[in-house]
Amino acid sequence: MDLVDKTIMVEVSSNCRVSYETLSQKTGLSANAVKNRVNALLDTGTISRFAISLEAAMIDASHFMALVKTNGTEDIDAFVGQLGENPMIGHVSILASAGGGAYLVWGQYIGTNMLPHLRAFLRTPTEVEAVELHTIIDSMGKKVKFSKLHLRILSFLKKNPRALISDISQEAGLAPKTVRRAIRELTEGGGIRFTARPDMAAGKLVNFYVRFEWNENEVTTNKVVTWLREKYPVELWDPTISASEPVIFAEFVVENLHEAEEIARHIRSKSFVKSTTTLVSYSSQKFPYFAESMLDEMVREAGF
Repeated sequence: MDLVDKTIMVEVSSNCRVSYETLSQKTGLSANAVKNRVNALLDTGTISRFAISLEAAMIDASHFMALVKTNGTEDIDAFVGQLGENPMIGHVSILASAGGGAYLVWGQYIGTNMLPHLRAFLRTPTEVEAVELHTIIDSMGKKVKFSKLHLRILSFLKKNPRALISDISQEAGLAPKTVRRAIRELTEGGGIRFTARPDMAAGKLVNFYVRFEWNENEVTTNKVVTWLREKYPVELWDPTISASEPVIFAEFVVENLHEAEEIARHIRSKSFVKSTTTLVSYSSQKFPYFAESMLDEMVREAGF
């Protein structure tokens, strides 16, 4: 992955409806070259799919991440499928492990009373030996009200988040300017998240995480994140920040394990870092987040 691919991934993850012309301006490539890059990312599975969902604020949801360790006796596919049956869980990454099995799990919960149920669920399988559960810092969006027109447009965008205005206009029997205005209101209103679901372990790249704890007396969270982004502008994909303790799961994408080792070693050498663990992901599985499922329900209830 080069800086162009990284830029494309960041842009489509924050707004999957971003135009090829805008991506062209961001990357310096022609719109056609950018389109080819996007198609290549889709073909390799690095972009697993485009998706729309309610923002977390719309359903009063918060985000979590868990590190689940097992004794290694589980059937991996069955175990991941069992995790995905819980509506709180939206993403499971399978990690390489020297002893037993290991999984990173992401999702959403509504109300703090759900957290004990989530922890109990993650500990239920007999193969599970340890669970490290973090509430995490993530964007929440805004709480807004949708009109009937918004919900009608969303019924089409759910099928294809990057659908052309002309196609929606023709299928819905609406004027293009009406569709364009509704989509602009949705994208700018803050209640809907237009995103790409990435699978950074896909293709021929190495996807890994450095879980590290730092000394809060020496450096703030913002300074740690800024340092990571400045030091690794291409390699760093997404730092997942614990809301409850000074722990970050920094996700990187590199070409080989030697690069991964160098990055992990450099992070470990910093004076403010107290401990590190390197976790290599070799596969991931996506499930609907609460915010996706509840958008489906909202559109259905509106009759679309």
